[in-house]
Amino acid sequence: MGAPKKSEGGVERADDRLNIQGTKAPIFYVALAEKILTDQETLHIHALGSCIEAAVGVADRLERNGLAKITKIKTDKGGRNDATAQIVISVTKTKDFAKLYEEQKKERETRAGEHEEKK
Repeated sequence: MGAPKKSEGGVERADDRLNIQGTKAPIFYVALAEKILTDQETLHIHALGSCIEAAVGVADRLERNGLAKITKIKTDKGGRNDATAQIVISVTKTKDFAKLYEEQKKERETRAGEHEEKK
């Protein structure tokens, strides 16, 4: 029996797993990963084929922003009959996650407010 599934913005996921698909912009997955890490210590970012680049970008962005540390990268090809490349990137949130997350959230809200005022 696996972890319970949740749906966030149309993306189904287990509590500690984020499946990157080609249906959303990478920034969506960064925001979703940040949200997941508010409740989880570790997040496993999964991607197949052409979505691998987006998964790497999400993990890299989390690390560059100081929110998480990449702790493990696992690559594989599919089963015997499936040659699709796969990646799982495990990240663990940093000790400063809560503080940095709130600071970055306030910055985004400020920028969004400024953008609305310009319209």
